[in-house]
Amino acid sequence: MAERFFCFACGRDHRTGTAIARDHKRYSIEGGHESGGIFSDLREFYLQTKGIEAAFRILGFEDVRVHPPRFGRGWPSRTEIERAYRDRARRDHPDAGGDPREFRKVQWAIEVLRRYRPPDA
Repeated sequence: MAERFFCFACGRDHRTGTAIARDHKRYSIEGGHESGGIFSDLREFYLQTKGIEAAFRILGFEDVRVHPPRFGRGWPSRTEIERAYRDRARRDHPDAGGDPREFRKVQWAIEVLRRYRPPDA
């Protein structure tokens, strides 16, 4: 099977080596080869917008629309987010027979939501 990575800019898995994968690699969970300057700023912008939306989708909050994502209203409660994370983590954990790539997405999603959740939401 071809190597794949999850792109939070479009919320899909991409096969490495394809044209779209080369273009979207900087938006992968791990990040691309770009380590500073404009690319780190661009990555941070995407995390605060598309990344938050992707994280909600990964944890099963399909109907949540927070606009603007970083500071908008409409965030699920902390307990709802943590409960969704624990449920997905239990299901996708490699020790419980889950897919390691899916578990990595779940880990990434909770990190993003914990990092960017507004303090008053």
